[in-house]
Amino acid sequence: MNIYKLLERLKTMKTPVFTTNEIARISNLKKTCAIVYIKRMIDKNLLFRVAKGFYALQNDSFLYASYIIPNSYISFNAALYIRRAIDQIPTTIHVVVPKRVKKKVDGVTFIKMPKKAFFGFINIEYKGYHIWVAEIEKALVDIMYKFGPPPKTTKKINKIKIMRYARKIGITNMEEFK
Repeated sequence: MNIYKLLERLKTMKTPVFTTNEIARISNLKKTCAIVYIKRMIDKNLLFRVAKGFYALQNDSFLYASYIIPNSYISFNAALYIRRAIDQIPTTIHVVVPKRVKKKVDGVTFIKMPKKAFFGFINIEYKGYHIWVAEIEKALVDIMYKFGPPPKTTKKINKIKIMRYARKIGITNMEEFK
């Protein structure tokens, strides 16, 4: 198998992100040979290194952000942007995770939230793949939980839903939404 056949096989998978071991398994190669293939694919911009041992088919942080850590979702300003509630492109994509993550990924920050905060996100299609993204109201509640009051320039806010979500994770000061 050459690198182009491997690329075609990777494109048929349902995920845009692969580990070294997954690429070795998919290509029926030993891990050391798979690493050589990966390096060649990176050199030709056919594959992109996301983090140590993680590779993506496209160099798009929104695409691979929620695939690196299982049970995670894109939230905060990145979710507001992708859901078209704000126009400014975020410099960092914040991904909500259930436990502390040490992994370093360019352009992605992992934020640990309590288990009670894992609701209010949906699966949307993005560039042919499915990614998990917070609803607009949930993204605002996540911002309030972690950073304080949200920006007041957002559109499309369901005030009843945001107050219900905030109460669900223990935020009681909701004066600006009443």
